[in-house]
Amino acid sequence: MQTRSDRTNESGIFARRTQSLIFLLVFIVLLQFGYPITDYGEIWTGLYMLLYAGMIFFGVLVVREEGQHPRGIILLGAVFALFGVWFSFAQDSTPVTLAMLTSVAAFMLALMLSLARFIFRRGAAVGIDLVTAAVCVYLIMGGFFGAIFAIVENVDPGSFEDPSTPGESPAWQQLVYYSYVTMATLGYGEILPITAWARSLASFETVAGTLFLTIVVARLVGNWASASTAPSPPRPSRP
Repeated sequence: MQTRSDRTNESGIFARRTQSLIFLLVFIVLLQFGYPITDYGEIWTGLYMLLYAGMIFFGVLVVREEGQHPRGIILLGAVFALFGVWFSFAQDSTPVTLAMLTSVAAFMLALMLSLARFIFRRGAAVGIDLVTAAVCVYLIMGGFFGAIFAIVENVDPGSFEDPSTPGESPAWQQLVYYSYVTMATLGYGEILPITAWARSLASFETVAGTLFLTIVVARLVGNWASASTAPSPPRPSRP
């Protein structure tokens, strides 16, 4: 039987987790939709990369508060921070760009898997935490595929094409935009996958994004139904 102290500690843990998830979501939104500031030069690119420090910090907090070992997230975050700062001042270097993209993709993948464990964990309650974590995973997925597309374009130039600038490789910022447009199945057609691998990855992102939304909705509905049918605790009898 839980004591009042146990309940207080548990509510404190839940409150900290909710706060960490909300701050994590804020940094993810700023990163995934604030990338146009990187077009204004190295200083703005450096400031943009600093936002990842917030994402790494709150990502580590969320993982730790879930009882998972955060060492992998910390290590990947540190590696990405190193290459992110380097990239801010060497954006024309293909090796540095590839190192930055690879490290951020690895960090995002690890964070997605950690959040997915919480979302699909048996007994996770329906509430703001579950919804916030699901939104975080969906947005991180778009950023992850954007990084993968940029890696493919750097390794095999011409994998993607922007008809408005023929003969030029789309920048990573354009491929982040393309990733979200693809995942949302909008299909505006400004950027086109040309090679077989580019098309395969684009179609995989569309399927993965659609399946994730479907599975998460089923998870939320199932948890809500279980919670609504669970027997309520008996009321103490009056003397």
